[in-house]
Amino acid sequence: MTIKKLWLTAALAMTLTACATGPRLAPAGPFETKAYTVNLLSEWNALPVRTDRNQLATVLTKDGPGLNAVYLFSDMKPGDALYNQVSRSRPVPKFNLDMSDLEMVELVTASLERGARIKSLATQNIRPDTFAGNEGIRFDMTGTTISGLDVEGSALLAVIDGKFNLILFIAPSEYYADKYRGDVDAIFTSVADGTITG
Repeated sequence: MTIKKLWLTAALAMTLTACATGPRLAPAGPFETKAYTVNLLSEWNALPVRTDRNQLATVLTKDGPGLNAVYLFSDMKPGDALYNQVSRSRPVPKFNLDMSDLEMVELVTASLERGARIKSLATQNIRPDTFAGNEGIRFDMTGTTISGLDVEGSALLAVIDGKFNLILFIAPSEYYADKYRGDVDAIFTSVADGTITG
């Protein structure tokens, strides 16, 4: 099975549900969520998705969510989860205001393991950062899908006015993780230091 077929198969297991409105083109320049704005260096496809408790998020992709995806979660309230529950025996974790920085990192990784079927997930280089003028946390990740495909990514998160916000990039390690690295880094940098243009 090719790398593309393997990762597309894994992507189908992810329990984010596409909205009826379908994808749209997001041109270069500012792209707004409910809580923050990111800057796009080039055109992306923007797909609205629904997460746990019917909350709305956005995935930005160039080649399809299974090949490169930047997930934009915003204004998640206490009790919300990033993914819908797949297994009753392994419930997806939910955000709460008492979480420490490391517990919020674990919220992201456990959500990917239980909701997106990525196993053997490891974090690297956890460090403080800024998120739309607020204190944030940034870290890198590597893992393997249930289909055996190596993936990697980065995350930047912050609690703003009592709500959880997250930018999450994930892609197959081979080829796709680096294909649009400049564009992805620009998205993270724009919300971290406020370099919004357009």
